[in-house]
Order: sequence, then C-alpha cells, then structure tokens
Amino acid sequence: MECNQTEERKRAAIELTRHLVRKHYCENDTEALIALFDEPMAWFGAGEDEYATGRDTISAIFREFAGKVPKCNLSGEEYSAMELGPDVYLCTGRMWITTDPATNIYLQVHQRITTIFRWANGTARCCHIHISNPYSDMVSGDVGFPTRMARQSYEYLMRCVREQQELLDAQTAELSSIYETIPCAIFRLLRTGDSCRLLTFNQALADTLQCSRETIQAMDCSSGFLGNIVPEDLAEVRAAMRRLKKPGDYTHVTYRVRNSGGECVHLRSTINLISEDGNGQIIQNSAFNVSRSMELEAQLSRLSFEDSLTGLFNRNRFTRDMNNYFGTERAHLGVASLDLNGLKEVNDQQGHGAGDALLQRAAEHIRRAFPDRGYRIGGDEFVIIDEDLDEAAFVKTIHTLCQALERDRISVSCGYAWRASHCSVKTQLEEADARMYQNKKRYYSDRRHDRRKN
Repeated sequence: MECNQTEERKRAAIELTRHLVRKHYCENDTEALIALFDEPMAWFGAGEDEYATGRDTISAIFREFAGKVPKCNLSGEEYSAMELGPDVYLCTGRMWITTDPATNIYLQVHQRITTIFRWANGTARCCHIHISNPYSDMVSGDVGFPTRMARQSYEYLMRCVREQQELLDAQTAELSSIYETIPCAIFRLLRTGDSCRLLTFNQALADTLQCSRETIQAMDCSSGFLGNIVPEDLAEVRAAMRRLKKPGDYTHVTYRVRNSGGECVHLRSTINLISEDGNGQIIQNSAFNVSRSMELEAQLSRLSFEDSLTGLFNRNRFTRDMNNYFGTERAHLGVASLDLNGLKEVNDQQGHGAGDALLQRAAEHIRRAFPDRGYRIGGDEFVIIDEDLDEAAFVKTIHTLCQALERDRISVSCGYAWRASHCSVKTQLEEADARMYQNKKRYYSDRRHDRRKN
C-alpha cells in the first residue's frame, strides 16, 4: 500500500514540476505558480542574484515576472523523482527551452530544474525550486561565457530563419502560380509624384495585349497606364488615377485599348493604391477583358430596340425616343406615318409567310430612304422621324420612297408633317396619322387602287 502511494506521489511530483515549468515559460501565469507554494520555502533562480526564502517574499518576486517572460516552447523534457522522507519528494528534470519565433527573441538553452514537494492533508505543496543558471552550460574551453550555449542559440536562430524563408518561398511560389495563371491582367506601378514606373505584371496582360513580355517592359507607363488606349477614354483613365490619394483607396474604370493587331479590347479595371513609403506609391491595376460581354450587352441592347422581322427600330425604341431624345425642342422636324394596304388580304390569301415578306420589302425601302430613322410600331404601321433634312428634301425623300414602294408593287397609305418651329413629335405624328388615314380611307373606298391586282 505504502509502495503504491510512494509511486503515485513520485508521478505527481513529476507532473507538478512539469506544470510549474509550463506555467512559467509557456504561459507566464505567475498566480498559478504561487498557488502551489508552501511555507517555509526556498528558491534559486537562473540569475546570479536570484535567491530568496519565505513564501511571501518569493511570491512577490514571481509577481514581478508577470508579463516579462517571453513565450517559450519546450522540447526534450526529462524528469525523475525520489522520496526524501515521509511525505517529502524531490523531482529533478531538464529540457530544451526555446523562445517562440513570434516573440522576435531568439534563444535556446538546455535548462535544469529541481523541486521539492511536501504532502500535508493529502495536498502537495512546493517548498523548494532550484533552476540552473544558463552559465552552467559552460564546458571545457569556454572562458567567461557559455560559448556552446551561444552557438546553440545561433543555430536555433538560423534554423528559424531557414524555416521562415522556406515558408516565404513556398508562399511566394504559390502566389506567383496564382498570379501567372489567373485570367485577369495585373500590373503594378510605382508612382512618384506625377510619374509612374512599371514594377511587375503577369502573363495575362501580355495575352490581353497580344504582345511579348519584352514589349510590355519597353512600354512607356509614366502616365499610369499601359497599352494603346483609345483616345476617347484617356481622360476617364487619368481621372481614375487621380482619385487614388492614400493607401486603401481604390476605383473602377472601364476603357478600351488596341492590341498589337489593332483590335479594340474592352477592359474593366479595379485600381488599388496598395501602399506608400519613401520611394513612392504602389498602385495595382487588375483588368478583366470584357470585350465579349460588352458585345453581348450591345447585341442585347440592339435586340431590345430592334424589330426582329424587319430590322427597323421597334416600338420600345420608339417609346424611348418619344419620351427622351425627341422630347426636346428641335430647329426643324419631319414626321411621316406609313401603313401597308392590304396586308390582311395577303395573309389570308397567301399565308403569313407572304405577309412577312411584304413587310420586309417595305422596311428595306424605308431603311434605304431614311437610314436609322425608321420604326415599325405595329403590325403594318411604320413611322419615320427625321431632324436632319429641310422641308424640301424631306418631302422629296418621302415621295421618292412612295414611288419605290409602288414600283415594288407595295401599296401604302402615307401622311407626313414637317415644321420649322414649335416642333413636336407627338403633335406632328398626330397630323401625319390623320393624313395617312385619309389616304387609307380613299384606298379602301376605291378598290381599283389596289396595286396587288395589277
């Protein structure tokens, strides 16, 4: 029974010593140490003058250690314990203590410790601590200083440096891999005053501009951008660069450049002011080639305003122009309203394919006479809005259009209105509609004018 208790207390003495070491060197938890102190007590520290007796005195000294012991890591711990007498146990140990790299302190020592614990009422208390002075690491040949310990600390420092360098190299390689493989064109500039110098760029930039890396390196980027920017976009790019004042500032800009083949490339860029020091400001431009999406947007915009059958502007575009562009006063304005005669009969007798073909032929004549000024606003209804031609030219072009339609055996009813003052698309369209309906009424009152029968 006593043998089992002795072994248990020896193990406890080892664990308590390990606990003291970790609380002191790894956590700097002085109160956890003081909680184990007994009275009477003696302590030898690592320093030349570190010696004290008495629980209160030693506790006061340890409280001065609070926040002052750098975080350390332990390795190679070895402990053993023995019974000195009834309820009294001695523990000795040694371990490597190395400062954590995060502390920016580089030291490695082979530390030794001796503790004595006394059991009373089933509880162990520490009544003696002896920590060896690092100078005890001096060996034969060392004079006045533990040269071996210093060498070990230096080797530890070099090992930490190598590990950090390997980590940095791995991170750099990973970032470089990402940097070189992402589809986004990236380049960094050093801005000093109003002048910029190219620092680095990735392969995607060379691919976007369709030129070699050597060509990019030879480019003049003093103004803060690379490539042959379309002149109309230069002011916007320069304004974006001026918006960057301090680290953390960023801006967005979409602009066009011409690649080495002369093709126009749309770039959507995010420009960041990364950092600033005595050398200048680091600016990064991350640009995506959005040419395809811009083409699709333009195509979708065109389709949303284009009549799919005839290719003329549709009613959506007509409504937008009525509300916006043509809502302002004009120096002069011509408006015409055209309606195909007999479209229903063609659909009924020849099929809708024939009717569609008739509409397409009529639209082609309108497009030739009034490019980009014709609208199909209904099934067989067309509108022309022109602000360029004077009255004589407008009327002549309308008559020429009607003659061309007649020669193509397309019957239309047409009305128009031209004004040199008090121009109004809405009012003039009402006038043109009224005249068109008068002509249409005459057409249907005299079936002999149905040119489809001729």
